[in-house]
Parts: sequence; structure tokens; C-alpha cells
Amino acid sequence: MRMNNPLARWGALLAGLALIWLFMFQAGPALTQHSSAFRQYAAHVDELGFNTGAIYYTDVEIVAEGDLGYRTTVEYTPRGPALIN
Repeated sequence: MRMNNPLARWGALLAGLALIWLFMFQAGPALTQHSSAFRQYAAHVDELGFNTGAIYYTDVEIVAEGDLGYRTTVEYTPRGPALIN
């Protein structure tokens, strides 16, 4: 279904933004307050001093190992017999 009406398109955008806001600032915090698993995870993150808003952790050992594994998987992925030199 295509929306050709600009008012409908703006309405869909605003509804989407409202849903994102609802989940970020209402449902998410409510879920974390009522879930012992989330509280335990948050306490562990605070204890380790992680900046959870960071995009990439280079000083965390497990991330460095994962990065190495990912890079080697991408670099040495089998390409098939036609591409072997």
C-alpha cells in the first residue's frame, strides 16, 4: 500500500516516532524496573564500568577476540574452486 497523501505520510512518521519514544522512555524503563535479570545485568555493567552507549569497545578483551574472529572469517571465507589461484 502506497501513501500518496502527504498528510498520511507525516502522520505515519509521527506515529513511528511516538512508538520509538514510548519504548525508549516508558516501556523500556518499566521493563528494567520489574525484571530481576535486567537489574542484575545493569548492576554488572555498572560494576565493570562499561559505557553502554559506546558503539565499539576496543579495550574489552572479549570484543577484541570477537573482532579478530569476525575479521578472519570475512578475510578467509571459502570462495569456491573457481576463485582459487
